[in-house]
Amino acid sequence: MEESVQQFIEKMGILCEKDGMARSAGRIFGLLLASDRPYSLDEIADKLQVSKASVSTNARMLEQLGMIERVSSLGDRRDFYRVEADPWERILRVAQGRWRQMLHVLADAREALPPHMTAGKERLMHAERFHQLLIDETDGLVARWQTLRAGPGRAEDAA
Repeated sequence: MEESVQQFIEKMGILCEKDGMARSAGRIFGLLLASDRPYSLDEIADKLQVSKASVSTNARMLEQLGMIERVSSLGDRRDFYRVEADPWERILRVAQGRWRQMLHVLADAREALPPHMTAGKERLMHAERFHQLLIDETDGLVARWQTLRAGPGRAEDAA
C-alpha cells in the first residue's frame, strides 16, 4: 500500500477516535474511502494488520452509522464492505434519526419531572430546542449538498 494511503488511513483513525469511535473504525473507513473496490473482512484485517473480530465489530458499527455498506458478490458467500457512492447524506440522515429519538426522550423526561424541578425542566427544554434545530437544519444541509454534488467540479467529471 502506498505511503500516502497509509498516512491517510492513520489520520482517519485518529480523527474518528477523537469523535468517540475506535481508532480501527476510522482506519477501516479511511481504507474504504480511498479504495476503488469493496473489501472482505479478511482483506480489511490483512491490510490494516488487525484482527478479523475487530474489523467485524467496527464494520457493523460503521454500517449502522451510515458510513459504509455491506454488499455481496455473486458466487461468494463472504460479505464485502464499501463506502456508499454518497455516504455524507446517509450519515446526516442517520444522525437526524438519532436526534429525533433524543428529542422524544428529552420531551418525555421534561414532562415527567416533578413541577418543583424548574431548572431541570428548563435545561431539558433547551436541549429539545437544540435537537429540533438540528433536525430542521439537516434537511436544508442535505438539499444544499445535493446541489453542490450535482454541480461543476464533480469527481466523475474529472475522470
